[in-house]
Amino acid sequence: MLVTFSEPSHISRRPMKVVLLLTCVTIAFATILLSSGCQKKTVATNPGPKPNNALQEKTKPLQAADLVGYDGTQLRKSVDKIIQGNDKHNKELENATEGR
Repeated sequence: MLVTFSEPSHISRRPMKVVLLLTCVTIAFATILLSSGCQKKTVATNPGPKPNNALQEKTKPLQAADLVGYDGTQLRKSVDKIIQGNDKHNKELENATEGR
């Protein structure tokens, strides 16, 4: 009496579907990572004092705080003041170290 054990056909297909799905997800994820690394970056050679418009553009997303109940305008102005104070302090430190 010869007994053979064979897997049902539906079991062997399921792992292949999972492997195919995982392969597609992995390829898509790798493509997204690689394409995000290929974006051209600009490097500032001499970052000087930022004009007010550039500072306002940097904090523009804070305006969206209005959507969740905060005062986005006040928050943005507050962060602008903090950034300006930080830039001023950094410039003073830079001038002090150059004076030595």
